[in-house]
Amino acid sequence: MPKVVKWVLLALVAVIAAMAVAAMRPGKPIEVAVSGEVGVSHTEAWQRMSDLSVAHKYVPGLTATEITTPQTEGVGASRKVYQTGSNYLEETVTAWDEGQGFAIRLHQGDEPMKPFKHAEFRYHMQAVTDRVTRVTLAIVVEMPFGALGSWLGENAAREPLEAELTRVLAGLMYYYETGKPATDADRERLASRVERVPASA
Repeated sequence: MPKVVKWVLLALVAVIAAMAVAAMRPGKPIEVAVSGEVGVSHTEAWQRMSDLSVAHKYVPGLTATEITTPQTEGVGASRKVYQTGSNYLEETVTAWDEGQGFAIRLHQGDEPMKPFKHAEFRYHMQAVTDRVTRVTLAIVVEMPFGALGSWLGENAAREPLEAELTRVLAGLMYYYETGKPATDADRERLASRVERVPASA
């Protein structure tokens, strides 16, 4: 066997071994967050945020929202968000801070939202003035394949997640301020008001 081929094979074996080791090491969750000021009072913003039935009025691509539990807010409340026809994602509240925000687990039955090992969406708000509220949205995901997955996620998933969160928050701004469902044109127009929160070190 020519020496060049041997070296290529050895290099491939080394790369595969390194990837296997990385895949076995625990990965780190990836958190992506955006923030922006909304022109409504804290009280009005919380009234809209705590209504789990209105996600389709500001999240791009959603057509309907269905509450699937007797309780409509607080830990344990759950909803289905529909994209097209019967295609839906389940979202269940895992933490609730009255007047401040909440966290929801993104899943399909007992399985996390694909392709993640775990996926969580966080809403938070803070009064700026009596007529302005800062809203922060974050998604926290754990990739499959351990440390290798985390590396791939940081390099391939962060930017698309930031772009999608920007569209969600821009739509939320429009809906909170007008009470009307946001369109793609509204999201595009308001996207410049959304700030990307730097990744934690």
